[in-house]
Amino acid sequence: MAGKKILVIDDDKDIHAVLRTLLGKTHRLNSAFDAVQGTMVARQTQPDLVILDINLPGGGGEKVFERLRTLPGVGTIPILVYTGLKREEIRPPVEESGETVILFKPAAPEAIVAAVEQLLPSS
Repeated sequence: MAGKKILVIDDDKDIHAVLRTLLGKTHRLNSAFDAVQGTMVARQTQPDLVILDINLPGGGGEKVFERLRTLPGVGTIPILVYTGLKREEIRPPVEESGETVILFKPAAPEAIVAAVEQLLPSS
């Protein structure tokens, strides 16, 4: 399978299953279930996109976001923040930009696919 490499960092196994169903036919997905594992897998796999939850064990999604933005070779990859938090609960350094989209759980499958397509280069 050609597809882009997507790393899903979320402690909810159901979210991984849904994302695998939505994106697994066209992209290669890797999984991490906490902040420490997420940072490690990102370093190892150098994904084309990270789908990141904020409420994570092992340090929280904000720390992962910050680490990803400073890692050599990973710092410029797009991040889809997919969270159950409300917009006002999201704290810096997490903010929307050209490389970051925030999507709130539960999102419609079409919204998830659209966000992934927006963030991933088409080549």
